[in-house]
Amino acid sequence: MRSVQALGAQERSVAIDRMAGVETSKAVIDEQISSLAEALSAAAERADLRDSQMSRNDLAALAAKIRERLFGLGYEFGKVAHDAEIPDTEDPEWLVRATQATDFVNGKAGNPFAQLSQEQLSLIAYDEGGAFTVNERKAAAMETSRRYCEWSVYICDNISAERKTSGSSEQGLQEILSYYRSLPAIEEARFGNYEVVMMTQLSSLEIDWPEFNVSLIDMIANEWGPDQDRLTEKVEVGNEPSLS
Repeated sequence: MRSVQALGAQERSVAIDRMAGVETSKAVIDEQISSLAEALSAAAERADLRDSQMSRNDLAALAAKIRERLFGLGYEFGKVAHDAEIPDTEDPEWLVRATQATDFVNGKAGNPFAQLSQEQLSLIAYDEGGAFTVNERKAAAMETSRRYCEWSVYICDNISAERKTSGSSEQGLQEILSYYRSLPAIEEARFGNYEVVMMTQLSSLEIDWPEFNVSLIDMIANEWGPDQDRLTEKVEVGNEPSLS
């Protein structure tokens, strides 16, 4: 490969322009990553403080309140304001991301948070610091719900297959237990005494499968808001069950 010095004047000009373009693109990407990373870092600090100061029941109550704000009537009543809301920033990439989040919740664009981790999605959805717009938080919560939908269908099919082959559901129940334990604290708190329920079922392993299957579907359907209907036809939206 020839160096820039070995090229003719015109070729050098083109090569330099291309190199500048690459450097500019890299700078833009770095700026995007830095902007979001900084916002997530601040949200993580707020989440750590919140989780250290609130009981499990308090976290569950806060999660329910936030989800009602994002998916309930309160959101619909304030939708015009939510769609017009912009972040308190001059960062152009953040402004674009917030606009895309609004377009997403209105079915006009992809989710700008689709590539984030579960923990990062939780940081945005449940952050009360005012950094993220309501529609950004809703978009993050909707991506969490989409993934939960996929997992719920997978785990129900898995347990059903396990029951057919071995007559047991121990591995499936262990997987459910591990999944819920891996959730961010505020999301785990939403499922009440799930661990007691799961451990009881694991200790007895005498579950009436059809009844348990319906119960599990009810439990996982808890994750959905009204806007999630279009994401799946296998799991219906239901009222929040009590696992206590």
